[in-house]
Amino acid sequence: MREAPKTTKRSLSMRAWLLWGLTFAVLFALTLAIPMLYLPLASLGGADRTFSAQHAYYALIGLGGLVLIFCLYTVLKQIELNRLREHLAGEEQDKQDVRTRLSELSALFQVSTTLNLQLRLGVILEIIVRRVVSTLGAQQASVMLYNPEDGTLETRASYGLESEFARNARKKIGEGIAGWVAERQEAVLLSNDRPPAGLDQHYKTNRNITSALSLPLRVGERCVGVLNVNRINHPEPFQDHHREMLSLFAEHVGAVIERAETVERLSSRTRELEAANLKLSELNQMKDVFLSTASHELKTPLSSVIAYAELLQENEATLATEQRAEFLHRLRNEADRLMNLIEDILDLSRIESGKLSLRRRPIAVNEVLRSALQTSRGLADKHGVTLETALDDALPPLSLDEVKMRQVVVNLLVNAIKHSPERGVVVAATRRDGDEVVIEVRDRGEGIEPNETTHIFELFGQGVRERKGVAGGLGIGLHLVKRLTELHGGHVGVNSTPGSGSAFWVRLPLPVAPDAAADADEPREAA
Repeated sequence: MREAPKTTKRSLSMRAWLLWGLTFAVLFALTLAIPMLYLPLASLGGADRTFSAQHAYYALIGLGGLVLIFCLYTVLKQIELNRLREHLAGEEQDKQDVRTRLSELSALFQVSTTLNLQLRLGVILEIIVRRVVSTLGAQQASVMLYNPEDGTLETRASYGLESEFARNARKKIGEGIAGWVAERQEAVLLSNDRPPAGLDQHYKTNRNITSALSLPLRVGERCVGVLNVNRINHPEPFQDHHREMLSLFAEHVGAVIERAETVERLSSRTRELEAANLKLSELNQMKDVFLSTASHELKTPLSSVIAYAELLQENEATLATEQRAEFLHRLRNEADRLMNLIEDILDLSRIESGKLSLRRRPIAVNEVLRSALQTSRGLADKHGVTLETALDDALPPLSLDEVKMRQVVVNLLVNAIKHSPERGVVVAATRRDGDEVVIEVRDRGEGIEPNETTHIFELFGQGVRERKGVAGGLGIGLHLVKRLTELHGGHVGVNSTPGSGSAFWVRLPLPVAPDAAADADEPREAA
């Protein structure tokens, strides 16, 4: 771009020197001609020839000296004039180059705006700092955006020499040079020879910054950020025209950044809404499965209750005492099963709403386990499963809600029975492990895949599917086990090997002191 102006300037300089050379030649010719004309005229006038020659010599020396001084002075002034002209031409060319490049950059952002801002905010900011460094012959540039949530400026893009000083920088409004610019919404030009009043203490001389420009990025009367540009170890500082042109560019960039931020926020909100919608869809699907399963699970024992009640009513006179007792026993078991299902659903609702309270009292864990085994024995006989125990009789009493802890163990036993093979064995065990009491229920069923163990205690974690023809149930049993155990201050887990069975365990903390359960009769609200 500069080759043609340089050639023209060189041609003009050569013509100027040729003209000056011609002028000097004419002056020298006149200087020599005057004495030469003086001698013949003096001879014709009868003057002494020696005296005339002497005067001609002095005149020649005097005129030659004057001409020489004039020529030297003229040459010096011409050299100075050439330097000034070159400097002005260079500044004008730099100004034109900067104007051209900023025009290109503005056109780039206008195109991006026209294209509905397909560029992300981070990409736009990176383009800004890189192009500004290239355009202004700077060594480093950064963009700080205003965060209205905490009222600070945060560096979102930085490029160039020593850019690590600007990365992750945060400034409050009014703090430092950037904060001063954002607060007053005025561009500031800093240099070693003319720091503005009130900002000289913020000028970082240890970074060898020759000159710096800080400009507000505005949208109307509102500041959305600050653009910082630095020349480091540079022979020439920024000039006022740099500030003026960059201010025009900053006004356009402010609008582009705001639109990009708006698009980014909308995109983020859209992604959040899509994720929430997907989750709601999954929950809705789970709800449908739950309602379908719940209706089946509730209908089955209710149908049995109705059937046995009808048999007793229709055959009251003919049924033997043993048959009547057997029917009543089965009717009671099905009614208990129905009650347990309803109680699980109600407890889940109370837990989720935070309204479930525990009625604690000191009780032996083995007593709770034996009661749960008695409750589950009818289901075990129905599935042909044997229940065995391995209880540690040396365990101290724990402060527990007997009903809820029995519900925990019953759910574990029911889960083990349902997933045990016919003529299988389910073992319920207790032991002490350090400062905890462990309740463990082991089965010899098909086991659980490793990727399922992380979800099995979640709501509907194992109830919405079937494994090897075994119905999953409501899918809230193991979730209730987890939540009720956590309310007691314990935690649950499972150890399982596919094909070799599973071992579900509950760990409950021992009391810190012997009298720790003295005031445990008070109900406790669920956390």
